[in-house]
Amino acid sequence: MIENKKELLTEIVVILIAIVFMAFILSLDIKWVLPTINIELKNFFLMLLYTFIMFAVFVGSQKLVAYALDCKTTTKLLSFRRYWFRPQDVLPFEFPVWFLLPLLFALIPLKGFEWPAILNFDVEPKTTRVKRRWHDITESDVGKIAIAGPLALMVLGIIARFFGTNDFTFYCLLFAFIALIPIGLGFKLLNSSRILWFFSIIFALAMLLLTQVQNTFAVVLTALIFAILATLAYYILYEK
Repeated sequence: MIENKKELLTEIVVILIAIVFMAFILSLDIKWVLPTINIELKNFFLMLLYTFIMFAVFVGSQKLVAYALDCKTTTKLLSFRRYWFRPQDVLPFEFPVWFLLPLLFALIPLKGFEWPAILNFDVEPKTTRVKRRWHDITESDVGKIAIAGPLALMVLGIIARFFGTNDFTFYCLLFAFIALIPIGLGFKLLNSSRILWFFSIIFALAMLLLTQVQNTFAVVLTALIFAILATLAYYILYEK
């Protein structure tokens, strides 16, 4: 019980670090003519609210799917040690992708180049699943958990459009798209199903590019048709 409480506390701290750090990155105002870095307190608190909602939906949806599959996930900051395929190709430390990628993208002098996908997860079977004959976690299970976060963010972004919060919609769709890039969570989905991964990332990208279109139904329908056609082309040319 004590061990479970420690794991839960650690996970909460990790998520809070991610929320505050991402709010800081999103609220940065970098001017390159006369190099200065500013942060408006009002904008920071707004980004803090945005990131809290996005990360809560992102992590919560993954945990709900894991619960339905009799698994449990442990949220962690995006990092890696292995840099190549051989067993010896391992760094002596965890490379902090979660810290460096958002910082590097924040330095690009163009709005919309942020990298908000800084969380990953580990998954393990719950006791109820271990008792079954077939209890091993499959790649399909991992893929279902991985896709839950970006999909929930896309739905959240669509809902936000109806309330006129276009900035929040953009960040939700950006988060969904970046999360599907095959680093960390995106790699888990790619490893589970290339077709599902390809469809998901094309759909998220199309939604992101069409954010300025006023008609929400047109955005979703156009993105869906484009993703289906692109996935069919990919399947015929590369998978069939």
